[in-house]
Amino acid sequence: MRQNTTSLRPCLPFQCFHTCAAPGQNHNSAVLFVRGANHQRLRIHLITFPQHEIVRTLMNYTGTSSGIHRFVTQINIDSGANLQRYAFKIALLNEEKQIIDVVWYSSLGMSRERPLLQHCFAYELFNTHPTWALDLILYEIFPDKFASSRGSFSVDGTKVDADGPIKPKTFEYVDLDEIHCGGDLDGVGDMLPYIRRLGCDGLYLTPIFKAHSVHKYDTEDYDMVDPHFGGNGALKRLRTLSLGYDVKIILHGTFNHTGDTHPWFDRQERTGKGALHHKDSPFREFYTFTSEGEPYCSDEKANYPKLDYSNYATCHAMFEGENSVIRKWTRPPYGIDGWVIDDASQVGDNGNARNNLKRLQQMCEAARHTHIDALMLGYFSSDARYAICNPGNVDGSINYTGFIGPIRAFFGGINLLGEPTPYTGEDLRRTCEEYAVGVSQQVKLCMVNQLDNDSLPRFRTIIGGDKYLYLAALAVLYTWRGIPCIYQGDELGDVIDNYEIGPRSLIPFKALQNHRASPNSADIQTCITELAAMRRENSAITRGTMVFINAGGAHFAYIRIYDNRFSIVFVNAARTQIKVEQGSMLFPLLAAMYLPEDCHEDNAEDSGESLLIPLSGRNVRRVDHGEGLEVLYEMLSRENLSVRCYGATRTNEEFEKKFLKELTSNKHITIPARTTVIVNNSSLLNNHKI
Repeated sequence: MRQNTTSLRPCLPFQCFHTCAAPGQNHNSAVLFVRGANHQRLRIHLITFPQHEIVRTLMNYTGTSSGIHRFVTQINIDSGANLQRYAFKIALLNEEKQIIDVVWYSSLGMSRERPLLQHCFAYELFNTHPTWALDLILYEIFPDKFASSRGSFSVDGTKVDADGPIKPKTFEYVDLDEIHCGGDLDGVGDMLPYIRRLGCDGLYLTPIFKAHSVHKYDTEDYDMVDPHFGGNGALKRLRTLSLGYDVKIILHGTFNHTGDTHPWFDRQERTGKGALHHKDSPFREFYTFTSEGEPYCSDEKANYPKLDYSNYATCHAMFEGENSVIRKWTRPPYGIDGWVIDDASQVGDNGNARNNLKRLQQMCEAARHTHIDALMLGYFSSDARYAICNPGNVDGSINYTGFIGPIRAFFGGINLLGEPTPYTGEDLRRTCEEYAVGVSQQVKLCMVNQLDNDSLPRFRTIIGGDKYLYLAALAVLYTWRGIPCIYQGDELGDVIDNYEIGPRSLIPFKALQNHRASPNSADIQTCITELAAMRRENSAITRGTMVFINAGGAHFAYIRIYDNRFSIVFVNAARTQIKVEQGSMLFPLLAAMYLPEDCHEDNAEDSGESLLIPLSGRNVRRVDHGEGLEVLYEMLSRENLSVRCYGATRTNEEFEKKFLKELTSNKHITIPARTTVIVNNSSLLNNHKI
């Protein structure tokens, strides 16, 4: 958002904070906290769009405490739409009650331009997403290389014990990415106790249906689990076992394209009636062909012919029919809990993405019709907001734009294409905040965050094997808004470096089961288990809003807030400690937690110029020193707070006391080098309102 240089007032004389309603909380009223200007000089309207036209509601001033004013009004929505949007219009008055300045406050931040509808705060009247997803922690598995029920892998006819990692160069003239190595779904079932001990309660399986390749993205038969993985019976057995361990199963569905070996397409001419070679084929209209007879393909790969959903038979086979692909696997005895739709942005009609939203929504409806609580996710490599903000569509996505890309660039200095990308904490904050604009809190909590997956170089590799940055990044993964997802091998630590374990390398599952891959591996696993327990204990991390409170060259910080719980996260990727001036960075937390609902009117004189906040870019840059918040900081000091460190600095009593003293002193905060520091409040002693 540009700075309005023509304005007579280049700075904002006040600071605002508002948090959207999270799942399970009351959203009948809107509360706005303002500091820096006398409340008598403020006239604030809530702007809603119940019928897509602006409705202005004057907000009521309910009192002041510690220089923070509280304004409240009811949100009166008379529209049937579930997704609602709103913003705030703040007018600054002179002594004659005439307007001398107007500022808008929205999901985009503070600006003088009226925000566009898609930039407003968004929330859902009724949460339409699976509630179990809020506490979900996923473990992604590439089945062929994860675990074998036979106790060993088989590489080019050679039995390979899975006690230790296997270097790719061990097998001369063999490309492990091109041959099946014996991992199967029964092996995954054997590993459920281990996965559960890590704190994960969901499996995300990369494609498992019959296909020629090892990775199975080139589906040959949607009705059959690949025989290399144990066939349909293996998925039934895994489903039965997973129910006993209370573990969800999510499958990756390649619904945008088939493989060219699929009988519908049949490049190899095995059936004599495939669409490629026979214009009179009953499956010809399952695909789209050019006038020269060439098929439209996904990602420009000849072996990925695109499915055409303008054809009724395609829709019937994939999602509309009672025994269609999506419905079959979400019904017992398989009863999977959700899908990740591959290449979600490309799904559509006539060889392109025409009617993309409609087709995605139909797929979601089919799954939810069979399994009402199914979690539907899209695999979008870029901006997914057009779909995730569309009612009745996917619940969320694999979060490339809002987490995976920025985090890998910040810690590793490399973008998703492997190109050098020097990334600061400010870059990360800007990218992630802008991507969250206009997205409801309910959807944000269904986004899947990862450090690694089967398509990217190992995160550990791009950070140069730095074990401290690795721990710091894991702490961010588990405290970020959304669903954390561990990719197989993330817990191996230095084993990844020592044995050159790539995204599709063999995993030493026996060593993992016995917790003895290496001392560093055991340390990483302990860290992951601890973070999972912390996440589930604190509802602010699983359900809360997320607000950036600081960002700089090699550091950033954010808070998570929900009801009477909070978590404050400080991240420093530099090799030296960083001292950050505290100022009013904790204003959102202090206002939300400690400002009383029955605070009284404060008639103290205030010129309205105590804060000068430049209106620059996306965020409000605060230049005050947090004056007037002392009472609220004193309330913070009464909380039962705990401090956990992940990285070069480990948790210890001396550091905890020192850090908490700094945090509640309202002066500055020292963040140790290559460390993430997490401060949580207890569920027992908190919410001490003034």
